[in-house]
Amino acid sequence: MESVRDIMQELESCSNLIAEAIIRKTNPYSDDISENQARKAYGIKWLRKMKAEGLAKYARVGGRVLYSRHQLDCLRAAEREQAKLIFRKLGKDK
Repeated sequence: MESVRDIMQELESCSNLIAEAIIRKTNPYSDDISENQARKAYGIKWLRKMKAEGLAKYARVGGRVLYSRHQLDCLRAAEREQAKLIFRKLGKDK
C-alpha cells in the first residue's frame, strides 16, 4: 500500500507538469535549451538514449541543436513513473 507521502509527491509532480503545459499553451514562451545545457541537466547517457529511441525531439537552428525543456521533463517523469510501477509489482510478488 502506498503511503500518503508517495501519493502526494506523485500528485504534485503531475500538477506541476500540467500547470507548465497550460502556461505554454496560453502564453507561449521559449523554453529551448541547447544540447550542452540538456546534457548537463539530464545526463549525457539519458539524452543519447532518448534521441536513439526517437523520443527526444530537437530542432537544428544554425549550428545549434535545441531541445524543449518541458518535453524533456515530461519524458523524465514518464520514465520514473514506469520504474515506480515495476518496483510496486515486484514488491507485491514477494
